[in-house]
Amino acid sequence: MIRNYLLIAWRNLVKHRGTTLINLSGLSIGLASALIILIYVRYETGYDGFHAQSDRLYRVLTIDEALGVSSNLVGITLPALGPAMAENIPGVARTARFLNPGRAALRYGEERIYTEHMKLVEPAFFEMFDYPILAGNPAEDLKAPRTALVTESMARRMFGEAEPIGQVFENQGRAIEVVGIMADPPSQSHLDFDVVISLYPAEADSNLAQFLQSWGSISMVTYAQLQEADMESRVEAEMEKLIRQHDVGENFKVTLQPLDEVHLGSSDILFDGYNVNKTDATYVYTLLVVAFFIILIAAFNFMNLSTARSARRAREVGMRKVLGALRGQLIGQFLSESVLLCLLSLGAALLLTALVSEWAVLDLPRNAIALLVQDGPLLLGLLAGTLILGLLAGSYPAFLLSGFQPVKVLKGRFSGSGQGLWLRRALVVVQFTVSIAMITGTLIVYGQLDMIRSQDKGFDPEQVVVMQLNDRGLQERFPQLRSRLEALPAVKGVSTASSMPGEGFGRNGIQPEGVSEDDTWIVSVMSMDEGYVPLMGMAMAEGRNFGRQYGTDSAQAVLINEAMARELGWTGQAVGKKIGLGPSERTVVGVIEDFHFASMRHQIEPLMIFYQPRVNGTLAIKLNTQDLLGTLAEIQVAWRDINPHHPFSYTFFDQDFAQLYRSEQQFSELINQFTWLAIFIACLGLLGLSAFTAEQRTREMGIRKVLGATVPEILVLLSREFTYLVAIAAVVAVPLAWYAMSQWLESFAYRIDMPWWAFLLAGVAALGIALFTNAYHALRTARANPTEALRYE
Repeated sequence: MIRNYLLIAWRNLVKHRGTTLINLSGLSIGLASALIILIYVRYETGYDGFHAQSDRLYRVLTIDEALGVSSNLVGITLPALGPAMAENIPGVARTARFLNPGRAALRYGEERIYTEHMKLVEPAFFEMFDYPILAGNPAEDLKAPRTALVTESMARRMFGEAEPIGQVFENQGRAIEVVGIMADPPSQSHLDFDVVISLYPAEADSNLAQFLQSWGSISMVTYAQLQEADMESRVEAEMEKLIRQHDVGENFKVTLQPLDEVHLGSSDILFDGYNVNKTDATYVYTLLVVAFFIILIAAFNFMNLSTARSARRAREVGMRKVLGALRGQLIGQFLSESVLLCLLSLGAALLLTALVSEWAVLDLPRNAIALLVQDGPLLLGLLAGTLILGLLAGSYPAFLLSGFQPVKVLKGRFSGSGQGLWLRRALVVVQFTVSIAMITGTLIVYGQLDMIRSQDKGFDPEQVVVMQLNDRGLQERFPQLRSRLEALPAVKGVSTASSMPGEGFGRNGIQPEGVSEDDTWIVSVMSMDEGYVPLMGMAMAEGRNFGRQYGTDSAQAVLINEAMARELGWTGQAVGKKIGLGPSERTVVGVIEDFHFASMRHQIEPLMIFYQPRVNGTLAIKLNTQDLLGTLAEIQVAWRDINPHHPFSYTFFDQDFAQLYRSEQQFSELINQFTWLAIFIACLGLLGLSAFTAEQRTREMGIRKVLGATVPEILVLLSREFTYLVAIAAVVAVPLAWYAMSQWLESFAYRIDMPWWAFLLAGVAALGIALFTNAYHALRTARANPTEALRYE
């Protein structure tokens, strides 16, 4: 029976090649698009799932409610909090802390290399997290100070083929012994590292020991493992009591973030640069909705064309019933055709996925098919979903066709179903509602990103080369390097700062003049030399810049930004105001115009700038050249002459700053790609439907032409219905798109106004696409010879 169903189904698919090709193409492209999105969503939501105890692991966050702070949630906390939690709070099994120096210079023999992701960790870290260890026992070995684990790739890079265990390298003048080897972190880890050094302080590291016991700063990354997963709220309450016992300011609160939320739930968290590749859950789940809509459009195409073609198969159904076919057998026959077509489409979709996933704008570590093969549940879900799609998409045509009365059909009195006509119209409206909403969303996302790219950021990011001076020797030799660089004709300026915009500034508590001592003020802070403001194209709103000629600026002066002046009510009168910093006091000598030093998701916060005329940790070199490669080669020569044992490494500031919007840029490109795919699939269905409509109305159009109707009049008649349907879809899509995009724009502190033209353009574009798709068959029918249509009447 099943073999007979499949054989007849295959014959019918081959017989109606045009409809089969449209359905197969639409379903294949729809399934491939949805499959790529599903693999991506599965990958993104699977971050940190490889840790056996992931459901009991939490990150400790700090909520800063001080005046002057607009971004309250930070990914660091009090250094002493972790051990105190493990010791004093029931339910906390253990905690682990780490510091994140990030990029650092290492010396092995005469060779110096840069590590990009160095961490200083406590041994308990490896009892909580399941990073693969290839050699050594870090939970014990790292209890000795100045010991380290290195990853497999770093070991090869540093030691070549030599045995890594027992080797000694230097960092900041300290000798570090390698006691273990670990595999490179999995790609689905929110943490990345290549060198892991023990956080245990040596006897000579008294400053580090004091720091680890401090309750006076927010500067430590801390994780906690709870005894039970449902103890989060109780532990948070005990954490609050604990920090109050140690006289932590009332403006600080602490909270726990589940490990499985760190990757997707941290878009509004500052000071978590160690959280690599973080993205926004909104983007991931929006793509999931897009995948659903694409499948919906493809399924609606199939249902539309199947019901539209029902009249052609009416006599077949009538004859089968006369010959004894039962309704259940007919339903099985039509459902088998639907399922067979869906399975064929799935095979084509898998092939398409393998071919195009490499070009999709997705952060996948390898081909999408390779990820799919390793994911058994997703494979089974995909097969089950395809079968369900086949049954659902074929259900209405199957029950409609099997219900025909054979007497009426065989006498030629079957004229189709009015119910089917309204269903087809409803499906077309849904398809174009989705398409118009997606076009609108694409235009608004593009507009927001264009605003981010083009808006004045308060500085000029172009042709600024950034280098790190995070080594004592580099800083000592900086005056010679500066002289060599300034002598190069293409170098416009050389300056240093504590960090660049976008890299994260520190925060300090202050006591501004004229403000009650009961008010807690915390502001962002950085340091720079006197050349940084002109080099970066920044401007002074009030007062003056730092200058060596003033003599006391490094000890007594600060600059503030306009945001800080506004918050304190000092606009236009900030110069000369005093700011208390513990026992010392600084004088405001100038107000710098606001510039963005974090993502535009965040308001520009109050900023205070210190003067450090000698050297800071980040070197900025402003170029003015057409020969960028040649100038970089000259800079490299100067660097190697003065720092022969340090690798020459640089980045471009504009590219670094653009990384703040990596997620938004990727989201924009993905939405754009899948929007046009959805529109293409909808048009495939509309193409088949317009062919059927034109065919059904061939005789009517023939009579109209005989009675004097012109070609344009017939075109209008054949296009009118689709115009009405698209107009209805636009009316439905506008409020839906308005609400969804308003919610997205709300996540940006700096955003565009909702563009009315995006909704108009999306509606016009959808109408134009629909009319263009319909034009071929409509024009063919309008230009046909009426005698051909009326020959058998």
